[in-house]
Amino acid sequence: MSQQVYIYTARADWSIAETAFQLAQLPLSDQRYSQRYTHPLRLRSFVTSRLLLRQALTDLEGKSSSEWLFDSPHQRLQLNRQQTDWQTSLSHSEEWVACVLAQTDYCGIDIESNTVINPRYMAIARRFFHDDEYQQLLMLPESARFPLFLDFWTRKEACVKAWHRGLAHHLASISFQQGTLNPVSFPREFAELPLTLTTHQHSQWQLACAVNIPHPEWIFREWFL
Repeated sequence: MSQQVYIYTARADWSIAETAFQLAQLPLSDQRYSQRYTHPLRLRSFVTSRLLLRQALTDLEGKSSSEWLFDSPHQRLQLNRQQTDWQTSLSHSEEWVACVLAQTDYCGIDIESNTVINPRYMAIARRFFHDDEYQQLLMLPESARFPLFLDFWTRKEACVKAWHRGLAHHLASISFQQGTLNPVSFPREFAELPLTLTTHQHSQWQLACAVNIPHPEWIFREWFL
């Protein structure tokens, strides 16, 4: 198993009206799958994420981007095992999309826009975070709270996705400390699936990635679609 973990980010730098043109660049299988997305922003996110995933796979292995086959067992995107040893997780927020490629079934990624502060973020933290995390937020000056909130949130979501679990039922059971990337506590059921994390901060987003690889070599690539 390769220790290399590739993280790609890209921006949908086209208008909603141009999504149909971008969708036409994808294989017919993706075009048919896209019909479930009726909201224009959700459709754009889907198109952007599939373009990024296909181009990232081609970047690593050289196969034509249209040749990649995807499966969806249990509603989770999975790469065809006869084609590649890589597996993936995708995330999008506003006009940004992120993709991780790792040679483990247990990988998760989350990207969240940081350009607009959610006025209810402290109420969200009180409801969904571990109490220790909420107390860490309270100890900070108000100007420093939202960046830490996003840091904790993206790390939690990356872990939940890597463990193939639903988001709402596990957020409080996974806890973090400032300055420590990996979780300091998590449910016992995942004891045999320890995760290693990394984070990235951009002027427009916060990102976290989690993989079940002990000492990954993180490789970050900003991509232009």
